[in-house]
Amino acid sequence: MPREMDDPTAEAADTARIRAILSDLEDADFERLDPPADVWTGIEAAVASGAARSSKVPPSRDVTAGTVVEYSIDADDRVVGVGESWAAFARDNDAPELGILPPDRTIWSYFEGDEVTELWRLLVERVRTLQRPARVPLRCDAPAARRWFDMSISPESDGGVQFRCVMVFEEARPAVSLLDTHADRDSELAAVALCSWCARAQHGARWLDLEELVAELHLLERSSMPSIAHGICASCREEMSAELLVPARSSDASA
Repeated sequence: MPREMDDPTAEAADTARIRAILSDLEDADFERLDPPADVWTGIEAAVASGAARSSKVPPSRDVTAGTVVEYSIDADDRVVGVGESWAAFARDNDAPELGILPPDRTIWSYFEGDEVTELWRLLVERVRTLQRPARVPLRCDAPAARRWFDMSISPESDGGVQFRCVMVFEEARPAVSLLDTHADRDSELAAVALCSWCARAQHGARWLDLEELVAELHLLERSSMPSIAHGICASCREEMSAELLVPARSSDASA
């Protein structure tokens, strides 16, 4: 029977299993595959359904030309370089403290949630080991906009890894206070888990679009918001696990 809600113990076991399998694999066991075309079809469908849910959604605004965020880490996972747009992007997203990063912090110290951190570690480890780039489509919303990014992760010869995020679509919407970093937070309310890949929010056994969650929890009627915890939904976890465990074609392995 499929698991209807996320079990933290089972999730940890899944991650441990992935790491154990990866430790026994060699380069010949893998091949690089781009995400299937239906990933982007799904994004387009989500955009269309989101717009159809509310006639109050304002017209989509243009994506800033050349919106690209780049950064790189060294062999010890320390952030050693950022692109020209880094500081501006941090400032525009209410995180000016990230404009200048200290040289002694690893990239993982900026992550929230053990499972999310572990999956990204495994992905970076695979890129380094195979010396092959990976591509990850993901959501990173602002309070008043839905945003889709295309991230590429590329290995460097010295053990470093470069990350390049390109905004591929941005759609304006009525502001969601839950995502506003300046909103008052009520520590007595249960934290809302947001998927770090698809930006859906967990509500009991379901993962909902943010607008649906706002309606379910009556957040528009509250003067303070619950806190946010970053995680990963079951469907995205399965997709990421599959991405990490793609086997090589038998014909390639025997060549």
